[in-house]
Amino acid sequence: MKAAITAIKFFERFANKGVRGQITAKIFSGLLKLIHPRAKRIDDNLKIAYPESDSKWRNEIRRKVYENLAWTLTETLILQHDNKQVFNWVKKVHGLEIINNLLDEKKPAILLTAHFSNWELLGNFVGLNAINHNHKLHVLYTHMHDKDIDNYVLETRERGGMFMINKDISVMKLIHMLKGGAHIALLNDVSGTGKMIVPFLGKNATNMPGVAVMSILSGAPIIPICSYRLAPFEHEVEFFEPLTMPDSNLNHDERLRLAVLECNKALEKFIRKRPDLWFWLHNRWRD
Repeated sequence: MKAAITAIKFFERFANKGVRGQITAKIFSGLLKLIHPRAKRIDDNLKIAYPESDSKWRNEIRRKVYENLAWTLTETLILQHDNKQVFNWVKKVHGLEIINNLLDEKKPAILLTAHFSNWELLGNFVGLNAINHNHKLHVLYTHMHDKDIDNYVLETRERGGMFMINKDISVMKLIHMLKGGAHIALLNDVSGTGKMIVPFLGKNATNMPGVAVMSILSGAPIIPICSYRLAPFEHEVEFFEPLTMPDSNLNHDERLRLAVLECNKALEKFIRKRPDLWFWLHNRWRD
Protein backbone atom coordinates (compact mmCIF):
# COMPACT_ATOMS: atom_id res chain seq x y z
CA MET A 1 0.00 0.00 0.00
CA LYS A 2 3.02 2.31 -0.30
CA ALA A 3 1.59 3.56 -3.59
CA ALA A 4 -1.67 4.51 -1.87
CA ILE A 5 -0.02 6.64 0.81
CA THR A 6 2.23 8.25 -1.81
CA ALA A 7 -0.85 9.18 -3.85
CA ILE A 8 -2.63 10.56 -0.78
CA LYS A 9 0.31 12.77 0.10
CA PHE A 10 0.61 13.96 -3.49
CA PHE A 11 -3.02 15.09 -3.55
CA GLU A 12 -2.61 16.64 -0.09
CA ARG A 13 0.18 18.84 -1.47
CA PHE A 14 -1.66 19.51 -4.74
CA ALA A 15 -5.18 20.29 -3.56
CA ASN A 16 -6.33 23.71 -2.49
CA LYS A 17 -9.64 25.53 -2.15
CA GLY A 18 -9.39 26.90 -5.68
CA VAL A 19 -9.10 25.28 -9.10
CA ARG A 20 -6.76 22.53 -7.94
CA GLY A 21 -9.31 21.47 -5.33
CA GLN A 22 -11.99 21.25 -8.01
CA ILE A 23 -9.65 19.16 -10.17
CA THR A 24 -8.89 16.85 -7.25
CA ALA A 25 -12.58 16.35 -6.47
CA LYS A 26 -13.33 15.63 -10.14
CA ILE A 27 -10.57 13.02 -10.25
CA PHE A 28 -11.92 11.29 -7.13
CA SER A 29 -15.50 11.56 -8.39
CA GLY A 30 -14.54 10.14 -11.78
CA LEU A 31 -12.79 7.18 -10.17
CA LEU A 32 -15.77 6.45 -7.94
CA LYS A 33 -18.18 6.56 -10.86
CA LEU A 34 -15.87 4.33 -12.89
CA ILE A 35 -15.36 1.77 -10.16
CA HIS A 36 -18.83 2.33 -8.56
CA PRO A 37 -17.79 0.59 -5.31
CA ARG A 38 -20.47 -1.52 -3.64
CA ALA A 39 -23.14 -0.24 -6.03
CA LYS A 40 -25.36 -3.24 -5.36
CA ARG A 41 -24.92 -2.84 -1.60
CA ILE A 42 -26.00 0.80 -1.82
CA ASP A 43 -29.03 -0.15 -3.90
CA ASP A 44 -30.01 -2.98 -1.54
CA ASN A 45 -29.66 -0.73 1.51
CA LEU A 46 -31.77 1.99 -0.08
CA LYS A 47 -34.48 -0.55 -0.91
CA ILE A 48 -34.57 -1.50 2.78
CA ALA A 49 -34.76 2.07 4.07
CA TYR A 50 -36.99 3.33 1.23
CA PRO A 51 -39.04 0.36 0.01
CA GLU A 52 -41.30 2.67 -2.00
CA SER A 53 -38.36 4.10 -4.00
CA ASP A 54 -37.72 3.44 -7.69
CA SER A 55 -34.42 2.67 -9.40
CA LYS A 56 -34.11 6.19 -10.85
CA TRP A 57 -34.21 7.77 -7.39
CA ARG A 58 -31.81 5.19 -5.92
CA ASN A 59 -29.33 5.72 -8.77
CA GLU A 60 -29.46 9.47 -8.19
CA ILE A 61 -28.81 9.01 -4.47
CA ARG A 62 -25.86 6.73 -5.28
CA ARG A 63 -24.44 9.37 -7.61
CA LYS A 64 -24.71 11.99 -4.87
CA VAL A 65 -23.14 9.63 -2.32
CA TYR A 66 -20.09 9.24 -4.56
CA GLU A 67 -19.96 13.00 -5.15
CA ASN A 68 -20.08 13.67 -1.41
CA LEU A 69 -17.29 11.14 -0.81
CA ALA A 70 -15.13 12.81 -3.47
CA TRP A 71 -15.54 16.22 -1.87
CA THR A 72 -15.11 14.77 1.64
CA LEU A 73 -11.73 13.34 0.71
CA THR A 74 -10.72 16.53 -1.08
CA GLU A 75 -11.72 18.77 1.83
CA THR A 76 -10.01 16.50 4.34
CA LEU A 77 -6.75 16.68 2.38
CA ILE A 78 -6.95 20.47 2.15
CA LEU A 79 -7.62 20.76 5.88
CA GLN A 80 -4.14 19.36 6.49
CA HIS A 81 -2.65 22.67 5.27
CA ASP A 82 -4.40 24.38 8.19
CA ASN A 83 -7.03 22.56 10.25
CA LYS A 84 -8.45 25.83 11.59
CA GLN A 85 -9.88 26.49 8.13
CA VAL A 86 -12.79 24.42 9.34
CA PHE A 87 -14.15 27.42 11.26
CA ASN A 88 -14.43 29.33 7.98
CA TRP A 89 -16.06 26.41 6.18
CA VAL A 90 -18.78 25.92 8.79
CA LYS A 91 -21.31 28.57 7.82
CA LYS A 92 -24.05 27.74 10.33
CA VAL A 93 -24.05 26.12 13.75
CA HIS A 94 -27.12 25.05 15.72
CA GLY A 95 -27.01 24.12 19.39
CA LEU A 96 -23.35 24.94 20.01
CA GLU A 97 -24.26 26.12 23.49
CA ILE A 98 -25.29 22.55 24.36
CA ILE A 99 -21.73 21.29 24.08
CA ASN A 100 -19.99 24.50 25.18
CA ASN A 101 -21.93 24.59 28.46
CA LEU A 102 -20.75 21.06 29.23
CA LEU A 103 -17.16 21.96 28.28
CA ASP A 104 -17.12 25.08 30.44
CA GLU A 105 -18.62 23.23 33.41
CA LYS A 106 -16.17 20.31 32.97
CA LYS A 107 -19.07 17.91 32.59
CA PRO A 108 -18.83 14.74 30.47
CA ALA A 109 -20.51 14.01 27.17
CA ILE A 110 -20.84 11.15 24.72
CA LEU A 111 -20.99 12.56 21.19
CA LEU A 112 -22.94 10.32 18.84
CA THR A 113 -22.59 10.62 15.08
CA ALA A 114 -22.34 8.60 11.86
CA HIS A 115 -20.44 8.27 8.59
CA PHE A 116 -22.46 11.18 7.31
CA SER A 117 -21.60 14.21 5.15
CA ASN A 118 -17.95 15.09 5.94
CA TRP A 119 -17.48 13.35 9.29
CA GLU A 120 -13.76 14.20 9.29
CA LEU A 121 -14.57 17.90 9.05
CA LEU A 122 -17.09 17.51 11.86
CA GLY A 123 -14.40 15.91 14.01
CA ASN A 124 -12.05 18.82 13.31
CA PHE A 125 -14.73 21.35 14.22
CA VAL A 126 -15.69 19.64 17.48
CA GLY A 127 -12.10 18.79 18.43
CA LEU A 128 -10.69 22.27 17.84
CA ASN A 129 -13.71 23.81 19.58
CA ALA A 130 -12.94 21.63 22.62
CA ILE A 131 -9.32 22.82 22.61
CA ASN A 132 -10.56 26.41 22.55
CA HIS A 133 -12.36 25.56 25.80
CA ASN A 134 -9.23 23.97 27.34
CA HIS A 135 -10.64 20.49 26.89
CA LYS A 136 -10.00 17.40 24.76
CA LEU A 137 -12.17 15.41 22.39
CA HIS A 138 -11.46 11.68 22.61
CA VAL A 139 -12.53 9.59 19.61
CA LEU A 140 -12.91 5.81 19.52
CA TYR A 141 -10.98 4.44 16.57
CA THR A 142 -10.65 1.13 14.71
CA HIS A 143 -7.11 0.64 13.43
CA MET A 144 -6.70 -0.01 9.71
CA HIS A 145 -4.87 -3.04 8.35
CA ASP A 146 -2.32 -0.95 6.45
CA LYS A 147 0.10 0.56 8.97
CA ASP A 148 1.17 3.51 6.78
CA ILE A 149 -2.40 4.63 6.07
CA ASP A 150 -3.34 4.00 9.69
CA ASN A 151 -0.52 6.27 10.91
CA TYR A 152 -1.47 8.93 8.37
CA VAL A 153 -5.12 8.96 9.53
CA LEU A 154 -4.08 9.12 13.19
CA GLU A 155 -1.73 12.04 12.54
CA THR A 156 -4.27 14.03 10.52
CA ARG A 157 -7.01 13.53 13.07
CA GLU A 158 -4.83 14.54 15.99
CA ARG A 159 -3.88 17.72 14.14
CA GLY A 160 -7.61 18.40 14.03
CA GLY A 161 -7.98 18.13 17.78
CA MET A 162 -9.13 14.52 17.94
CA PHE A 163 -7.29 12.36 20.47
CA MET A 164 -7.70 8.81 19.28
CA ILE A 165 -8.54 5.84 21.51
CA ASN A 166 -8.32 2.24 20.35
CA LYS A 167 -11.84 0.76 20.28
CA ASP A 168 -10.54 -2.27 22.19
CA ILE A 169 -10.19 -0.17 25.34
CA SER A 170 -12.26 -1.56 28.21
CA VAL A 171 -15.70 -0.12 28.81
CA MET A 172 -14.80 0.45 32.45
CA LYS A 173 -11.85 2.62 31.42
CA LEU A 174 -14.17 4.71 29.24
CA ILE A 175 -16.65 5.03 32.09
CA HIS A 176 -13.83 6.17 34.38
CA MET A 177 -12.86 8.81 31.81
CA LEU A 178 -16.44 10.02 31.52
CA LYS A 179 -16.82 10.29 35.29
CA GLY A 180 -13.72 12.50 35.16
CA GLY A 181 -15.42 14.85 32.71
CA ALA A 182 -14.17 13.47 29.38
CA HIS A 183 -15.87 14.05 26.04
CA ILE A 184 -15.88 10.89 23.93
CA ALA A 185 -17.10 10.74 20.32
CA LEU A 186 -17.83 7.76 18.15
CA LEU A 187 -19.33 6.78 14.81
CA ASN A 188 -22.12 4.40 15.71
CA ASP A 189 -23.82 3.53 12.44
CA VAL A 190 -22.12 0.26 11.49
CA SER A 191 -23.56 -3.18 12.18
CA GLY A 192 -22.84 -4.67 15.57
CA THR A 193 -21.62 -8.18 16.28
CA GLY A 194 -23.70 -8.86 19.36
CA LYS A 195 -27.30 -9.92 19.89
CA MET A 196 -28.77 -6.46 20.48
CA ILE A 197 -31.49 -6.39 17.81
CA VAL A 198 -33.51 -3.22 17.34
CA PRO A 199 -34.85 -1.43 14.24
CA PHE A 200 -32.71 0.95 12.23
CA LEU A 201 -34.25 2.82 9.29
CA GLY A 202 -37.22 0.51 9.30
CA LYS A 203 -35.63 -2.92 9.61
CA ASN A 204 -34.22 -4.92 12.52
CA ALA A 205 -30.42 -4.78 12.70
CA THR A 206 -27.65 -5.88 15.01
CA ASN A 207 -26.29 -2.99 17.03
CA MET A 208 -23.33 -2.00 19.16
CA PRO A 209 -24.74 -1.17 22.61
CA GLY A 210 -21.52 0.39 23.95
CA VAL A 211 -22.81 3.96 23.73
CA ALA A 212 -25.88 3.11 25.81
CA VAL A 213 -23.83 1.12 28.33
CA MET A 214 -21.39 4.01 28.77
CA SER A 215 -24.19 6.49 29.34
CA ILE A 216 -26.17 4.29 31.74
CA LEU A 217 -23.16 3.43 33.90
CA SER A 218 -21.49 6.86 33.88
CA GLY A 219 -24.48 9.17 33.81
CA ALA A 220 -22.95 11.09 30.88
CA PRO A 221 -25.49 12.49 28.40
CA ILE A 222 -25.56 11.29 24.80
CA ILE A 223 -25.41 14.28 22.44
CA PRO A 224 -26.17 13.49 18.77
CA ILE A 225 -24.17 15.66 16.35
CA CYS A 226 -23.87 15.94 12.58
CA SER A 227 -22.87 18.23 9.75
CA TYR A 228 -24.77 18.86 6.51
CA ARG A 229 -23.01 19.66 3.27
CA LEU A 230 -24.38 22.87 1.77
CA ALA A 231 -21.76 23.03 -0.99
CA PRO A 232 -18.03 22.34 -1.35
CA PHE A 233 -16.31 24.06 1.61
CA GLU A 234 -19.68 25.09 3.05
CA HIS A 235 -21.22 23.14 5.92
CA GLU A 236 -23.86 23.39 8.61
CA VAL A 237 -23.24 21.75 12.00
CA GLU A 238 -25.95 20.71 14.42
CA PHE A 239 -25.75 19.67 18.07
CA PHE A 240 -28.96 18.06 19.29
CA GLU A 241 -30.42 18.02 22.78
CA PRO A 242 -29.27 15.10 24.98
CA LEU A 243 -31.18 11.90 24.42
CA THR A 244 -33.83 11.01 26.96
CA MET A 245 -32.69 7.85 28.68
CA PRO A 246 -35.15 5.08 29.65
CA ASP A 247 -36.59 4.88 33.16
CA SER A 248 -33.98 3.62 35.63
CA ASN A 249 -36.64 1.41 37.24
CA LEU A 250 -36.72 -0.85 34.17
CA ASN A 251 -34.69 -4.05 34.22
CA HIS A 252 -31.20 -3.71 32.75
CA ASP A 253 -31.84 -5.53 29.46
CA GLU A 254 -34.97 -3.54 28.63
CA ARG A 255 -33.36 -0.25 29.62
CA LEU A 256 -30.37 -1.01 27.42
CA ARG A 257 -32.55 -2.01 24.48
CA LEU A 258 -34.58 1.18 24.68
CA ALA A 259 -31.44 3.30 24.99
CA VAL A 260 -29.96 1.71 21.84
CA LEU A 261 -33.25 2.34 20.06
CA GLU A 262 -33.07 6.04 21.03
CA CYS A 263 -29.54 6.21 19.60
CA ASN A 264 -30.77 4.72 16.32
CA LYS A 265 -33.66 7.16 16.15
CA ALA A 266 -31.23 10.06 16.62
CA LEU A 267 -29.10 8.89 13.69
CA GLU A 268 -32.18 8.28 11.57
CA LYS A 269 -33.28 11.88 12.11
CA PHE A 270 -30.47 13.39 10.06
CA ILE A 271 -30.06 10.46 7.66
CA ARG A 272 -33.73 10.77 6.64
CA LYS A 273 -33.25 14.52 6.23
CA ARG A 274 -30.35 14.08 3.77
CA PRO A 275 -30.08 10.45 2.59
CA ASP A 276 -27.59 11.53 -0.08
CA LEU A 277 -25.03 12.26 2.64
CA TRP A 278 -24.97 8.92 4.46
CA PHE A 279 -22.37 6.24 3.74
CA TRP A 280 -24.73 3.61 2.32
CA LEU A 281 -21.80 1.34 1.44
CA HIS A 282 -21.87 -0.38 4.86
CA ASN A 283 -23.47 -3.80 5.20
CA ARG A 284 -25.73 -2.37 7.90
CA TRP A 285 -28.39 -5.09 7.83
CA ARG A 286 -26.62 -8.41 8.05
CA ASP A 287 -28.61 -11.58 7.62
